Amino acid sequence: MSDESESRYRQIVESLPQLVWTCDSAGAANYMSRQLLAFVGMPEERLLGDQWGEPIHPDDRALAAETWRDAVQRGTEYRAEFRLRRHDGVYRWCEARATPLYDDQGAIVQWFGANTDIHDQREVRDALSAERLRLQKMAAASPQMLHSVMATPDGRVTFPYVSPAVTRLFGLSAEQLAEDGMALVRMYHPDDADAVRMAVEKSARTLSPWRYEWRVVIPGRGEVWIEGHSMPVPGPDGSVTWHGTLNDISERKRAEQEIRRLNQELEARVQERTAELESANRELEAFSYSVSHDLREPLRAMSGFSRALMEDFNDSLPLEAQRYLGAVVGAAARMGQLIDELLSFSRLARTPLKLRPVDTNELVAQCLLELNRGQAEVTVDELFPCQADPALLRQVFVNLLSNAFKYSRHRTPPRVEVGCHRDEQGNAVFYVRDNGTGFDMSYSSKLFGVFQRLHRQEDFEGTGVGLAIVQRIVNRHGGRIWADAAPDQGATFSFTLEMASPTSAGS
Repeated sequence: MSDESESRYRQIVESLPQLVWTCDSAGAANYMSRQLLAFVGMPEERLLGDQWGEPIHPDDRALAAETWRDAVQRGTEYRAEFRLRRHDGVYRWCEARATPLYDDQGAIVQWFGANTDIHDQREVRDALSAERLRLQKMAAASPQMLHSVMATPDGRVTFPYVSPAVTRLFGLSAEQLAEDGMALVRMYHPDDADAVRMAVEKSARTLSPWRYEWRVVIPGRGEVWIEGHSMPVPGPDGSVTWHGTLNDISERKRAEQEIRRLNQELEARVQERTAELESANRELEAFSYSVSHDLREPLRAMSGFSRALMEDFNDSLPLEAQRYLGAVVGAAARMGQLIDELLSFSRLARTPLKLRPVDTNELVAQCLLELNRGQAEVTVDELFPCQADPALLRQVFVNLLSNAFKYSRHRTPPRVEVGCHRDEQGNAVFYVRDNGTGFDMSYSSKLFGVFQRLHRQEDFEGTGVGLAIVQRIVNRHGGRIWADAAPDQGATFSFTLEMASPTSAGS
């Protein structure tokens, strides 16, 4: 090569961004470009011959040298990546490539090489590799089956990616599915295959998210329910690739089937119970009719004949006989009252509620006007309006006030108080309090039972049905009722009802 050609060659080499170097046929370095020397910050004489590896990172030096010796011996292209120390002491990843130059006889006379700084690309590549590894680990640990499935215009189906959970469930390798996705499609349940296909075609046509539930039949396991979620992405060649998840929902499906079965059984039991209740109601209606008509007739006869004997033959009857006849008349009257109370109690279950806002102050005032309060001192606080059936609520207050007057009449003076407050749920809590005889709270469980009494008939009259009626009315309104008392300390009966606005109650 002439001096002029060599000078021109050097000018071209020195203008390249790569870090150029050359070696003789034996692999000994004989030239380093100005850019390479400036990059490593070393004089050329320290890099010629076999010293070219000094700036390479110690961890990479042996592999770079071995790869270079192998290329020189074989006469093949040299290619290696290693970290090269820059002039400031910082190591940068570089790619080294070298090609042999031959003479006319085909013998290697020179090696022409260059190093390229690939540090930024290497960092991106390493980051992508780490991210790919992280995603692979996540996919391996995830119970969900991650996948990508591609459909081409010619009808070919492949799975470019499946997570280990897919291969475990279906018993197909990732390589099999990447080659022929129909191996999985052929497992679709015959009754579901066409519907799945149409759903996929619609998603491919509209590029809409795909979600479907269907059955597959897996050899050795049988029928399995699968739920799929994926997003379609069109390709430039007309293909569509869905990326998403598959889930084994067999347990959920079995639970749903069990719930449906239980609901059907429950519905059948409800229908059976409804029929029983309807039959019981018919029997109750018949009983009520019998009580109203058939039982009253002998009662009227007993009472009528007893009164006739007393009126027609009273003077000729001994005093003991007169007393007996009076007892019969009184017992018949009490029996009639019991029948009335029992009919009233039974009708409560069948009477529809007619709810509306009620001015409770006015309702209690009307009750007090109609009741015989005797000598009782009555105090009525300002009462909240409530949402109730006025007629039934009236019966509640009548029964509670009547009891309060009755059981406090022996006090001097008898006192009865009606008041209310609001509970934590925002409901109105009404109460009727007296200073009467009270009762032992250990017997409170009997208070609201039909025909249950805590006092003797001789001391206080009554049928034992009034509080049962009150409880049934309050319960039908969605409220609750309770009592607080002590012997000779009076009693307080409280119950809750839904509040109504003052404006609506007064309208």
